[in-house]
Amino acid sequence: MTRTGPKTNAPDTNATLERFVDSQPIIAMLNMLAQTGRDSFKETSPWEVCLCALILKMEPKCKVQRILESLPHDKSPMDEADFLNTMAHMGYYCRPADSALDHIDERLLPGVFIPGQGEPCIVLWRDSKGDLQFYDPISKLISNVPPSFDQNGKVWFFQKYDENRAATSQFMRKGSGYSWFRALLGRFKGTFAQVMTAGLILNCIALVTPLFIMLVYDRVIAAGSPGTLPMLAVGVFIAIGFEWKLRNIRSTGLSWLAGRLDNIVSNKIFAHLIGLSPNLIEKASVAAQIARIKTFESVRDFFSGSVFLSLLEAPFVFISIIAVAFIAGPLVFVPLFMILAYLGLFYAMRHKIKVSIRLAAKASSARQQFTIETFEKLDGIRAHGLRNKWQEKFRHLSGREMMTHFELGWLGMIAETLAHSLTVIAAVATVGFGVHLIWEGSMQTGALVATMILVWRILTPFYSLCTMIPRLEQLRNSIAQVNDLMDIETEREEARSYSRLAKLKGEISMHNASFRYNDDTDAVFQNLSFEARPGDLVVITGNNGTGKATILKLIKSLHSPTQGTIRIDGFDIRQLDAPHLRRQIAYVPKQPHFFNGSIIENMRLSNPMASRDDVIKALELADAWCDIEKFQDGLDTIIGSHSKTKLTSSLATRLSLARAYLHPASILLIDELPNALLSSKTGQNLKDYLSRAKGKRTIIFCSYRKDFMKLADTIVWLRGLDNPITGSTDILFDMMNTSQEVA
Repeated sequence: MTRTGPKTNAPDTNATLERFVDSQPIIAMLNMLAQTGRDSFKETSPWEVCLCALILKMEPKCKVQRILESLPHDKSPMDEADFLNTMAHMGYYCRPADSALDHIDERLLPGVFIPGQGEPCIVLWRDSKGDLQFYDPISKLISNVPPSFDQNGKVWFFQKYDENRAATSQFMRKGSGYSWFRALLGRFKGTFAQVMTAGLILNCIALVTPLFIMLVYDRVIAAGSPGTLPMLAVGVFIAIGFEWKLRNIRSTGLSWLAGRLDNIVSNKIFAHLIGLSPNLIEKASVAAQIARIKTFESVRDFFSGSVFLSLLEAPFVFISIIAVAFIAGPLVFVPLFMILAYLGLFYAMRHKIKVSIRLAAKASSARQQFTIETFEKLDGIRAHGLRNKWQEKFRHLSGREMMTHFELGWLGMIAETLAHSLTVIAAVATVGFGVHLIWEGSMQTGALVATMILVWRILTPFYSLCTMIPRLEQLRNSIAQVNDLMDIETEREEARSYSRLAKLKGEISMHNASFRYNDDTDAVFQNLSFEARPGDLVVITGNNGTGKATILKLIKSLHSPTQGTIRIDGFDIRQLDAPHLRRQIAYVPKQPHFFNGSIIENMRLSNPMASRDDVIKALELADAWCDIEKFQDGLDTIIGSHSKTKLTSSLATRLSLARAYLHPASILLIDELPNALLSSKTGQNLKDYLSRAKGKRTIIFCSYRKDFMKLADTIVWLRGLDNPITGSTDILFDMMNTSQEVA
């Protein structure tokens, strides 16, 4: 400890300083992260140590699970990019600065210093003597001597990210009045300024070509003076060189803008869709969700295409107009009148094309949804002999889509043809009026040729505007859809005003709860009331389609009741943070879901801190360990939709059950399990577990088997359109037997 710096008068509290002098908290966090399968934390490389030390410095009470959720998916040793991404995922804004150690502002500390040569270290504070204090990830000691002799390098500073300060946040947009996409474009003001400046200079340089031609006609050919031609040619070549360089700068900026926008918006759309309430997501079809994700493709193509370049040229046509007025005088009125004609054509065709685009979009969506429905119901179509009918309906939808797209293309072709006609008229008018001006002696032949070139340059952006009406309208619709999506609050945003329960006790109650999926459909169940005390076992029974799984989803906060209330620990679940609540409830769905990864990774989704032995015990309890041992890689076997290893439905259900056993939650929800599984060792182990868990975990289990109902403290009998009945085992058994006898 001889290298430890002075402790007195440090900006931080003594408790925080002691936390860093004693590396046990850092080592403990490294060990916990390594226990979850992150082997790189066992080797304690500098970046892993820096991460744990910096987090403990900035958030002493940070939970390991939050760090795990922020770590990159790749488990290889961390580097600088992984470190920064993890801090960003944890909600910190990362800002770099190339600086010498003596020039670091202590108000920005703590930070991570990366010397030109050597390992990174943490810069903590300045002591009373003005010396910087460093945390060395290798020796795990604090010292006023930097670990590296290199005093120059890069420093990363970290600041807690405030979402309300972002220009795209709803708070800021309410003040600015901007839409989400308009606020996002504000991030690229520098790029737009660069592109527009390059465009202004390019339009000025573009005057060189027509002026050169005019001088060649009027000064070289007409005057018979070829001696001036080399000087003019040199000037033109210099201008061409500058133009090439500026166009390269502009195209690079636009390519970067398009790529960056595509990356930001696509990721934001995907994250926003995942963060929406399940009620909103499940109402939309798969095709609609895919369309939302692909919405921004047309916007990306627009910013990287020729249409955007033409629009960028439009504000600078006044330069060419001034040049025409200077060269040809009254001939400038020809392009001015043509501009008005182009604008009139644009507004005349825009409304018709807008209607046609909407019809084409609806027809395409209908055909796409029908195609997805076909693949989902392919077995049923074959089983019921619906092939011809299905093909006929597909032919009808395809024909309607083709006709709407034909009409859209036809309108676009009309607009392009009329725009081309206006261009030809402009050329004829320019030549016609120009010839009269030459005869009158008001201008020379070279000036007419230069004017023709400038007129083409003036009218090109407006010609492109009219020929690209369909693309511009699709662009507007795509941006509007993105803005509408971003205006919907995610569950995380809604949760800011909701309560969080630190730890659930397990008390569940439903009072006169009813649920229906749509307003125009019958209720799945209605007037359901029951109460489960902490540690109770509740069995839900009833025929198929009576809402057993729906009740579990309501408790899990995946749906909201249409009427009535659902309370957990006395709180209405609509007043609780839904994502936080779901993490505290274990759930075994009827259809298990596994993600692409190893078996142990999928198991640890319910309990990231579970050790390998804990996972094996849970698998043994679910009678799945024997099957897992047969795999060549055991727990490290890759499963998921893209893996070579395919799980049987029985094994998948047992893995899902084992994952629930592993979950430390005080509430366990189990949907209806296959009868064959309940009659096997898995079912017997489940019975034993339900008996042992009484008084410890509140369990709600869907089953029609009486041997499991006998274990229940309360039975909920769902009866379709009739009101549910809730009661003890003896009472419900008698009522069920009576009902069966009457039937």
